Amino acid sequence: MINFSRRLALALVAGSALSLFAGGVAVAQDKVLLRLAHGYTTTSVEQEVLAATADRIRERTGGALDIQIFPANELGTNADMVEQAVSGGDVIVFVDASGAAEKGFPTLGILSGPFLFDNGEQAQKFAKSDMFKEWTEELAAKGNLRILALNWFDEPRDIIGDRSFADPASLKGMKVRLPPLAAWLATFEPLGAIPTSLTYGETYGALEQGVVNATESSPNAIFAAKWHEVSKHLTRTGHIRPWLGYAMGEDAFKRLSEDHRKVLVEEFTASGEAAAKTHTERTNGHIEQMKAAGVEIHEADIPAYRAATEGFYTSSKDWPADLVGQIRALAQ
Repeated sequence: MINFSRRLALALVAGSALSLFAGGVAVAQDKVLLRLAHGYTTTSVEQEVLAATADRIRERTGGALDIQIFPANELGTNADMVEQAVSGGDVIVFVDASGAAEKGFPTLGILSGPFLFDNGEQAQKFAKSDMFKEWTEELAAKGNLRILALNWFDEPRDIIGDRSFADPASLKGMKVRLPPLAAWLATFEPLGAIPTSLTYGETYGALEQGVVNATESSPNAIFAAKWHEVSKHLTRTGHIRPWLGYAMGEDAFKRLSEDHRKVLVEEFTASGEAAAKTHTERTNGHIEQMKAAGVEIHEADIPAYRAATEGFYTSSKDWPADLVGQIRALAQ
């Protein structure tokens, strides 16, 4: 009887210890650490907003979902990190519409087209549409890449150069520094511009020496690169509004609880709106500073530009000709 009691007591203690151990493992498994990688600097708007996003996610999940942020490509190039995400790593990565489209759902590439929306509000509205949500599901299924949000808009891109480009015909024969991306080339080549590929670092000297007549980027990037010091004409074309945001591999996303998935999507979407608003505010300030430095601001003939570049939307087999009309209707 005594031996049985002792055996029972030992079994109870052992069972309790196993329960505690199992409980400890469960807690450890429930706590997830995700690494977030991006190429922006530590002082960028994105880093500032991302830090606040990670704090809110920790708060909403009671610390069970943690995000460690690595700026300035600390973990590797963006392309490498996207591949790591697609391969199942516990990482959140920076993405844009064009790059995401290459992962298995080319339709997304239409979002890189010129003059797609009249303003940021329309773009944000389409980002919440059922069509866009269906696209994210298609990409997740076909490319194993889950978009958390793609609405981290900077202001659309303008042209700075040695003259006004208010009329699209004025670009004919002009050497324009462009990134070597299909959407940019398909936008400027029909205007008669001569695309010139230069790095950001090379562009200042090229503008100063007249190697190129103009370059283009968001006003915030133009100001940061100091191109306004050597080019005194900024034309507000707003020709392309890049769709930017964050994604993770679908496999890693599915490993999370349903509640954690919901929190991630909600918080990254809300933060995208906040980042876009901050970019707009800073753009207005930077334009005022450029004006004070002697830059003339020119308003472009947007209807003329839109008409001259509309062929972009009929140039690809990846989307039907009426898709741009559907997108614009959903954004109204």
